[in-house]
Amino acid sequence: CPEYELPNAFTPNGDGFNDLFIPRQNRFVREIDLKVFNRWGNLVFETTNPNIEWNGEDLNGNTLPDGTYFYSARLFFNGQSGGQLPSDVSAVRSGYIELVR
Repeated sequence: CPEYELPNAFTPNGDGFNDLFIPRQNRFVREIDLKVFNRWGNLVFETTNPNIEWNGEDLNGNTLPDGTYFYSARLFFNGQSGGQLPSDVSAVRSGYIELVR
């Protein structure tokens, strides 16, 4: 079965530990449509890369402040889990990310 687990916090402070928001597990997911919003509902980050690699900057490359951000992600599976998933199967995940510098 597909596995895709996102952390609920990361610390993009340049110390080399936990500096990127990336999935803890990523199995059989070929693409995502991830959108991250600030507390006012403004889009601050988006990607289709299943590895995400968000560094805590907004769409313009500005450093975002500490805080809680909401994400919504639609996952698209690659259908290679023993042939049980067709490639058009998708799922939606949402939650909160704590950005701590």
